[in-house]
Amino acid sequence: MNEIKIIEKPEWISWDDIHQLLLEAHKDNIKKGIILSYPQMPGEKIKETLGEEGHCWVALDGDKLVGTHSVSFFTGNKWWNKGKRVAHGCFTGILKEYQGIGILDELHEKYHEYVSAKGIDMTQGDTAENNRIMRRVLEKKGYKTVELFAPSTDHYSVRIVRWYNGCPFTDKYINRRFKISEKLTRWRYKPGKEERSVIISFFCRVANYLTKKYYRD
Repeated sequence: MNEIKIIEKPEWISWDDIHQLLLEAHKDNIKKGIILSYPQMPGEKIKETLGEEGHCWVALDGDKLVGTHSVSFFTGNKWWNKGKRVAHGCFTGILKEYQGIGILDELHEKYHEYVSAKGIDMTQGDTAENNRIMRRVLEKKGYKTVELFAPSTDHYSVRIVRWYNGCPFTDKYINRRFKISEKLTRWRYKPGKEERSVIISFFCRVANYLTKKYYRD
């Protein structure tokens, strides 16, 4: 193994290379039947999703692509990010034989340096509910879990957020809002975003509306 280099994605690494890296990095989950949306995206879709403002970093062992992490940007409309400019960490993967040696930390460091320099208010990411390793890594870096949601995959996922200029909410408030989203999501959807019934869906939508009114979202 050579010294691992963390750099911006060079031109000679294609978006299809990034796609293949993500498939390989997440193959154990895929074998278990866990459907992950980002690794399934072809290269051109990855590029399109990141958009003009997006950015991608890679980890190289010599000329071998062994890891990657990207960022896209959007303006928030949820209780935790309403009106804020948000960086979204995405398309993250490390080859299995290169995990646990600090590559993910270095990729995250490049990511946060870039985002901070752009004056972004906060960063946000998604991961599978049961991805305990990733959740622990991010919690140590100051991320808070704000929502449970049902993507069109076979599992529930969580949204995790880090504020750059101090969190404006107490842990108690964040935990309460998370618990509400967790209950409403599990009541309304089966894994895979399949609604349990028309009646349950209706009452969950009403409960969600009343929650937003109560908290003045």
